[in-house]
Amino acid sequence: MSAQRVPKRAWVGLVLLVGLGLTSWLAARVFPEALARTCPLGMDPTRPDRTVCELAFGGLWVSLAIGLTAGALSTVLGLGVAMAARSAGGTLERWVLRGVDAVFALPDVLVVMVLQLAGQSLMDASGGGGLGPFGLMVASLAVVGWAGPARMFRNRLATLEGQEFIAASRALGAGRWHLLRVHLWPSLRPFVLAVFLSRLPTAILTESTVSFFGIARMEPMSLGRYLGTSYAALIYEGGARVVLPAWGLLVLLVLGASLASQALGAGPRRA
Repeated sequence: MSAQRVPKRAWVGLVLLVGLGLTSWLAARVFPEALARTCPLGMDPTRPDRTVCELAFGGLWVSLAIGLTAGALSTVLGLGVAMAARSAGGTLERWVLRGVDAVFALPDVLVVMVLQLAGQSLMDASGGGGLGPFGLMVASLAVVGWAGPARMFRNRLATLEGQEFIAASRALGAGRWHLLRVHLWPSLRPFVLAVFLSRLPTAILTESTVSFFGIARMEPMSLGRYLGTSYAALIYEGGARVVLPAWGLLVLLVLGASLASQALGAGPRRA
């Protein structure tokens, strides 16, 4: 009997993600003073009291936290909608899928920009209360990000429900929740992880784009906001040392999540 093994690309992506997350946590949260003293890139010319390493690794931690939280929330919402649609079936399922497709067709970045401006106006009107910059960004990303996972989960559930062992279980009197818990969920778990990881780079890039243009008020700064407020350093001699590290960390973060999600989404190989 052949054993299943995870593709190498998935391991590379997961190791890259975990390594970046652990490094950013240690650098930004556990040993910030040591990082400030030993940073080889020196001080940020636009923020003379902070080093480039502090700002870059601190932004990495914030961007990763936003991506993980928003990706998890989008995945859970999408899974819930897909399960409810499959349970309802018939006309109601078709109308739910039409709504999912309508939300999926919306431009993520523009919708997040609108939600950010609206949310910030409400927070300003209420005297600074509400979700805060982090919560507002996560909620905005989840609002636009659940439709893709919902469609993917619905299609996956429909495929799994067409398997012969599901038909046999139904013939033996198994209910829908029994089928979901005993038969469907074990087969769906690797796919849920792949969908979650696929949402991670999308959430990070969307947040980085919105923050780069100065619409989101992320404090502490994410990588996108740091890059958006630091590109002026390029006018200084050696300004590339300020911008390139943050760009490099952002590329590595997105690359790790993309490799892991693509490899896991393709399914495990058989040895």
